[in-house]
Amino acid sequence: RWTNDELKLRGLHIDSLKDDLKDGLMLINLMEIISGKSLGKYNKHPVIIQQKLENLTIALKFIQSEGLKLVNIGPEDIVQGNMRCILGLIWTIILRYEINRNGDGGDLLKWIQSKIPEYGIKNFTKDWNDGRALNALINALRPDLCKDHMDLDKKKKLANARRGINTADKEMGVDKLVLPEEMIHKRVDKQAMMTYLAQFRNLKDTNAAYRVRAFGEGLHKGIKETKAPFFVERPTDAKGEIKIEVLNEDGKEVSCDIGKAEAPEGYEKLAVSYVPQKAGVYKVHVTLDDKHVPGSVFTVVIEENLSIGGEGKVFCFFSTTSGNLKQRSDINNTKTLLTSKKVHLRKDFVPWIPVDIMDRKDREAVFTKAGTRKLPIVIIDDQYLGDYDTLLKLEEEGKLDVVLKMDQQELITLEEHKARLKLYSGSGNLM
Repeated sequence: RWTNDELKLRGLHIDSLKDDLKDGLMLINLMEIISGKSLGKYNKHPVIIQQKLENLTIALKFIQSEGLKLVNIGPEDIVQGNMRCILGLIWTIILRYEINRNGDGGDLLKWIQSKIPEYGIKNFTKDWNDGRALNALINALRPDLCKDHMDLDKKKKLANARRGINTADKEMGVDKLVLPEEMIHKRVDKQAMMTYLAQFRNLKDTNAAYRVRAFGEGLHKGIKETKAPFFVERPTDAKGEIKIEVLNEDGKEVSCDIGKAEAPEGYEKLAVSYVPQKAGVYKVHVTLDDKHVPGSVFTVVIEENLSIGGEGKVFCFFSTTSGNLKQRSDINNTKTLLTSKKVHLRKDFVPWIPVDIMDRKDREAVFTKAGTRKLPIVIIDDQYLGDYDTLLKLEEEGKLDVVLKMDQQELITLEEHKARLKLYSGSGNLM
């Protein structure tokens, strides 16, 4: 929840920490948002494991450069969905950029004690179970709210917690990082409570527009003549007119389709989409009563064609399970042909990529890029070249060397190549 609260500034959203951090993009964006710094160049269209590992390496090195100590976590742990490592990483980031923003956890507790000394708060767990302390903290910061906190019935802890959490969200812009049912539990998560309560010390904007969240691919990337979708979600008590405006590179408005979508209890959700007719940089405005929601105005890069991040590289996709004799022969012949051209000695060499072990979304992106499911698929400089028959024809016509641009490549030795292959263990068959 904390992660999504930060990512909304770029129209991004995580559904699963286990799956959505694998390509490094969410982690890179998160660190750029909360640090206010650029992480430099990275692969914006990762579909193969090498690209994902490179992105994650960039993110983790940056985190370490910020002075955060990372223990027993590497890019491979995130790619493999190791939740113990991932949760540890996220907590390390929260501790630094939220809880310790104006002091450490001990300072946070002292700050709370100074605001509501009458409640004798000594921890971030059981002392909050009946909901009264939360209402008191709200009143300490906003004397016009929760004036009756001392009179609340301790036995009605769920009602108390719900009232406090809803009031803080609506009136103070404190996001619901903890649910009422979680707060009153005798084993409430200490780290979640620390993260939630730290927001009161680091209060953000409180206007109604801040409570609206816009997210989805259509707010940061898209492809020409392809539907670009996104969502706009708001609490039901965040009243006002939501206005959505999409402008192309020429400043002309692009029509949108807007409909209702299924939303969590207490929220309203709109499903929005538009179809950009040409490539370029688009702007998406999302406002509530003429006030921009977090992240708006969104900058969207619309590309001419789908990219799989293969600029300047040679990608070869194949299947390890094909029972088609010609396809298996084509795969072997393609390997032999490209090896004879010394493609495997290029500095930017990428091992052969078995589509069988790719995530379904990434595999479908490759097939969409190629416009075919026929393997092997050879992509050069992010453009689909063809299959073995195409390569053979180019070779017979004396054009393959020109396409591969091998005369412009800096090659490494075979020994260096073999050493490099060890870095790609587990990525599939190698040339």
